[in-house]
Amino acid sequence: MSDLHPTPALARAAAPAPPAASANVLEARHVNFFYGANQVLFDISLEIRHGEIFALIGPSGCGKSTFLRTLNRMNDTIPEARFEGSVLLDGEDIYAPGADVISLRRRVGMIFQRSNPFPFSVRDNVAFGLRVNGLARGHGEREAVIERSLRAAGLWDEVRDRLDAPALSLSGGQQQRLCIARALAIEPEILLMDEPASALDPIATGRIEELALELKQRYTIVIVTHNLQQAARISDRTAFFLSGRLIEVGRTQQLFTTPARKETEDYITGRFG
Repeated sequence: MSDLHPTPALARAAAPAPPAASANVLEARHVNFFYGANQVLFDISLEIRHGEIFALIGPSGCGKSTFLRTLNRMNDTIPEARFEGSVLLDGEDIYAPGADVISLRRRVGMIFQRSNPFPFSVRDNVAFGLRVNGLARGHGEREAVIERSLRAAGLWDEVRDRLDAPALSLSGGQQQRLCIARALAIEPEILLMDEPASALDPIATGRIEELALELKQRYTIVIVTHNLQQAARISDRTAFFLSGRLIEVGRTQQLFTTPARKETEDYITGRFG
């Protein structure tokens, strides 16, 4: 595959392989998804391991964001949406009758494409989930969690003197990191990121990527991205979606340099998408 023009740069940028001993934390089994009569996901089965960054790539409309939202049941709120199959979180089916969706969303946090801070102060944004879930019962404990979460999101030094300022007064990149801090405050196990840097400038994008690599030490991360270089820089494994189907999944470096499927090669080399 010497004709793959992006290959050398992508190969150099690829993230290190995940530890061989990693166990699965999320497993999708024969997932199908429908918006009314329109089927948008077709028999998706894949595994996501503890402590890895797992990238979902593919052209617009291929189903990768829909699939991401099945992992914490964010699609439940869509009228006429229908799910078939199963998703196992540490071996338990999150779609089983009686499954606790509130607990699930505490364990599996979500970062959206565009930052969505609440119209509160920086402090109250981070504390929101703590209050809703009753996690920090005293002022001192709450303040400690706020500081810890902002530090984890790489934002503390920038806002420590502005905690009572409106969150909307922050820059776009700071707002996105604030949303990450808000998600981290409730101590999830997994972070789902739906194109978290697509609306940011290159400097802010770089900071989000650095942050993802730092967070990988404590969290499992699943990221949807249209940016192939971004997937190559930060992910351990990558899944390629096309027309609602999983075409190929594997180690990121291998998938970008020696894909097994022609559809994957065509997408990576820019022949479509």
